[in-house]
Amino acid sequence: MTCDDVRRAIHDAHDDEGASLPEPIRTHITTCASCRELADDLTALTQALRALPRAPLPPDALDAVWRRTIHARPHRFPIGIGVRQLAAAALFIAALSTATLYFVFAPTPSPQGPTAVELARASAQAELVFGYTARALAATRNATADRVLASKVSPAVRGAIAPRPSRRP
Repeated sequence: MTCDDVRRAIHDAHDDEGASLPEPIRTHITTCASCRELADDLTALTQALRALPRAPLPPDALDAVWRRTIHARPHRFPIGIGVRQLAAAALFIAALSTATLYFVFAPTPSPQGPTAVELARASAQAELVFGYTARALAATRNATADRVLASKVSPAVRGAIAPRPSRRP
């Protein structure tokens, strides 16, 4: 049993006026100075509170407190916060409703796969893309070959040394 367990038991015993401490807790209190000090402090506090004189409450005091409680206005927040929260809630509900409607009414794909028309259209588009890609590659190859011929081969054939590109760090 730890000191924390004993302290909780001491507090529980003081909260419940008629409760007494079990024997293992009383044994721990006799051996542990800090738990004994807590138990003595709580006992002294309880006795001091019970020794206070009881002043009678005026008969209309409870009615006055009750009236103030009922007529008290709740703390109001600035207008901006309430409007922002309302707008955020409306936006969330609109998004949720839209998503729900989309999933309920969205067309479902056919289980047998794409149709022949869709396959033909996809094939034609793929051929078009491959054609443009082939043309771009050919143009790049030709431009590179022309540049190499003009900058490296032609000067070497004429006996001139091609300038080396400068390397900048």
